Amino acid sequence: MTDRSGKALELLLLLIFLVIFCSPLGAQVYFGVTPIRLELKVSPGGQKTEVIYVRNNSPRPIRLKVYTENWFLGEDGSRNFIGSQPTSFSCRDWLRVNPFDFRLQPGEMKSVRFTVSVPGETEAGGYHAGISFEQVPEAPSGARMGQVAFVGKIVAAVYVQVGKVPVEGSLEDLVFESPGEVQLVKIKLNNTGRTHFRLKGEVRIMTAQGRKAASLEIPDEPVLPGSWRWVTMQLKEKLPPGKYRAEVRLDIGREELLALEKEIIVN
Repeated sequence: MTDRSGKALELLLLLIFLVIFCSPLGAQVYFGVTPIRLELKVSPGGQKTEVIYVRNNSPRPIRLKVYTENWFLGEDGSRNFIGSQPTSFSCRDWLRVNPFDFRLQPGEMKSVRFTVSVPGETEAGGYHAGISFEQVPEAPSGARMGQVAFVGKIVAAVYVQVGKVPVEGSLEDLVFESPGEVQLVKIKLNNTGRTHFRLKGEVRIMTAQGRKAASLEIPDEPVLPGSWRWVTMQLKEKLPPGKYRAEVRLDIGREELLALEKEIIVN
């Protein structure tokens, strides 16, 4: 690794740390991990080794443990991490990580290697699991009995595509909601295939006179195989009362785009 690429990697890890540190759910995470998502293609019976980098951004040493676990998406897109509990299209048992327990000095960066070994009889499809980096609480010197030790956790998502498998999915519905002071557009996606797909597209809100009132970029989020979920987008500016037409154009990785149009009423 060159000095320039090494510095760029350290900067990326620091930025990831800042994003997680400043978020309410991750206020005690003092380290960064990159890449946070890995998409691999491995043949049945094949192996592949990749590297994840982790950096200690805190002013004191930390200890981390690394382990694999299963996860799934809830109907609202929330990520649920379930350890070794079984879930559909899991590749957790194919993953081996090294090292799995280590300490990092302040500012130190370390590489963690993992190997994917796909069983020879695996059916073509898209599989997923997580590689979790979790801080091990260690009582600092002089700590009082009963003092709480905060820990953090970051999960890198691993997607493994085995063989060639078509993307299959549909755009089921669109709803408009106005809870409190915000206005939301939600689209429902159904993945009927054997591999995940990601979203790329746009929702346009048109007035009754055919003018564009708003435009929403559909976030780059996954829909796991054999599942359905909602994707929620918030309007930047509130729509005045009236009738509108929502037009969705969505790319899920197929030759043709998915499309949906629906009338919405803003009260």
